[in-house]
Amino acid sequence: MKPKGISKIMVLAGESGGHVFPAVGFCQGLKHKAALSAEITFVTTRTQRSGAWIPEEFNPVFLKINRTIAGLFKLVIHAFYLMWRIQPDVVFGFGGYVTVPFIILGRLCGKRTLIHEQNVVPGRANRILSIFVDRVAVSFEKSLQYFKKGDKVFLVSYPLRETLKRVERQEALRFLGLDSHLFTLLIIGGSQGARRINESMLEALKGNERPDLIQVIHLCGEQDLDKTSRAYAELSIKHRVHAFLNEMHYAYSAADLVISRSGAGAIFEIMYFGLPSILVPYPYAGAHQVENAKFLAEKGAALLLEESSMSAQMINGLLNIFIDDTMRRKTMSALTVSLYESCQNRKLEELLLS
Repeated sequence: MKPKGISKIMVLAGESGGHVFPAVGFCQGLKHKAALSAEITFVTTRTQRSGAWIPEEFNPVFLKINRTIAGLFKLVIHAFYLMWRIQPDVVFGFGGYVTVPFIILGRLCGKRTLIHEQNVVPGRANRILSIFVDRVAVSFEKSLQYFKKGDKVFLVSYPLRETLKRVERQEALRFLGLDSHLFTLLIIGGSQGARRINESMLEALKGNERPDLIQVIHLCGEQDLDKTSRAYAELSIKHRVHAFLNEMHYAYSAADLVISRSGAGAIFEIMYFGLPSILVPYPYAGAHQVENAKFLAEKGAALLLEESSMSAQMINGLLNIFIDDTMRRKTMSALTVSLYESCQNRKLEELLLS
C-alpha cells in the first residue's frame, strides 16, 4: 500500500514506557521526513509520567480507563468516538490493550493499520492484532518466527527517542554532579520502577566493602522514591536518586555499568550507549524480558541474573568483578556496539512511507 493521502496518523501505546518511548521515537522520526507532513494524534492511558513523556506537538490524548469490564467498555466507546472525530488515515499501534479496539476499528473502516512489536516474544495484544493489520514491524530478527510468514512482517530499527544522544562522560558527570574518579553504577528499574531490584541493590550496597570506589545513579520509580532516598542517606556512597530521569542520555553517558530490567527499550538503549550490563528480567508477563536479555547475554555482551538469585553477596561479587576488570567492561562494551549496528535496518517511518 502506498502512502497516498496520508494527512492524519493515530499512534496508540500502552501506559508503560516500554510502549510509549518507541512510539515517541517513531513520531519524532516522522518530523524529519520531507515526504510526509501529517498531523499526529498520540493516544495512551494517563500515568504519573506519561504527560511528561509525550511532546505536546503530537497532540496527546490521555484516556482514564482501567482493566475492569466497565473500563474496557469505556475504552471501546472512546475508540469509536476518537476514530469518528479524528478520521485518521493511518492507525499505528505500539502494544498494550489500549491499542486493540482502535486497530480493529481502523481495519473495519478501511484505514491503513500497522503495529510495532518491541520485544523478542510478541505480547498477546500484538499477536492477535497481527491477524488484522496491513503491516507488522519487529525490531529483533528472532521475532519473525512468531508471526505467520508472508509479505507483511518487516524487520526495522528500534525507534529511539531523539533526546538519547551520546555526550562526553565528563560532561555527563558534571551535569549529574558526580565524580570522575569513581566507578559509576546506573540502576534502572524501568519506567514503573522495580521494587525487587530497588530492595536488593540497597541491601547489597549497605554491605558493600568498597563504598569509597562507587557512586550510584538509581532510578527507582515514583512509589519507592521516598524510601529509596532515605536508605541512601544512611549509606556512605555518593548517589543520585530519581523516580525517573528525563535526561537519560546523561545517566547512560556517565555510567560504567548498568543494572536494569530487560524491556526492549532498555536493551536497545544499553546497546546504543555501548554499556556493559547486568540484566534482571521481569519474571512475569509471559517472561518476555528473559528472551530480550538472552539477546545480549548469549553473545557475551551482558550478564543475565534471575530475580530469584539477587542476593547481596551475589551482587557485590559481580560489582567487584566489574570494578576491577577494565578489560571485561571494554570487551562487553564493544560487543554491545556491534550488536546495535547489526540491528540497524529500515527505519520505522520509512516502512510507513513504502
